[in-house]
Amino acid sequence: MRIALCLLLCILYSTTLYADEVTVFASDDYQPITFRNEQGKEEGIAYALIKHYEQLSGNKVYLDMASWKRSYSLAEKGKGGIIGLSKTKARLEIFDYSEPFYESIVGLVVKKGREFPFNSVADLKGKLISVTNAASYGEEFDHARLAGLFYVDVNYASDVRLKKLLYDRVDCAVVNNGDQGLEVILKKDPDLLNKRDQFVYLPKPLVRDPLYLAFHKSMKMQGWLTAFNRAIKDAKLKGVIPSP
Repeated sequence: MRIALCLLLCILYSTTLYADEVTVFASDDYQPITFRNEQGKEEGIAYALIKHYEQLSGNKVYLDMASWKRSYSLAEKGKGGIIGLSKTKARLEIFDYSEPFYESIVGLVVKKGREFPFNSVADLKGKLISVTNAASYGEEFDHARLAGLFYVDVNYASDVRLKKLLYDRVDCAVVNNGDQGLEVILKKDPDLLNKRDQFVYLPKPLVRDPLYLAFHKSMKMQGWLTAFNRAIKDAKLKGVIPSP
């Protein structure tokens, strides 16, 4: 009887612990994961996943979308979770992760006529690459960046990164989700869209990057993540999350 009572109290405690609205930070310009549409409304694969979790669990999630740099900084301080995060050894020291919910194909876009052979990170030696604030593009890329193999031009806005490419201010730009991701960026800006034929997506991906929801370890959200993992599995089965 006493054991059954203890189990009941544990269940009630865990339910109460995660009953309050949970804050999750995200980028507002991370196609197709999280972004704002032309009307300023939240969209994206991760947004749909969070809504699916809310429907299954009855719990609320406050999705705070802003720049990736701000979102990562707040998550790093334990102010909430962050969705769309990739794994690195350094991040594993400070974050508890969900199961992966999507695999993003990260590639390189160049200006027509300035293509170059790309088979590995070593082929980027000496190049100036346009990247997103606080983003990781895999351990190999990150280590090569720190070692000074190439240079980076950091810019939050994806359309600005492509404009720099168009006007020869960088050698290539990192773009997520292949040609589909490129098309989404181009459609945001009529000038870029009119010059669609000037952009070439190099055939070999830079990295295939599994994405996760994560919380700072200090928040002790492992139990919440277990429930979210069930929502990920259900969302995949029901087609809420598309294949990349």
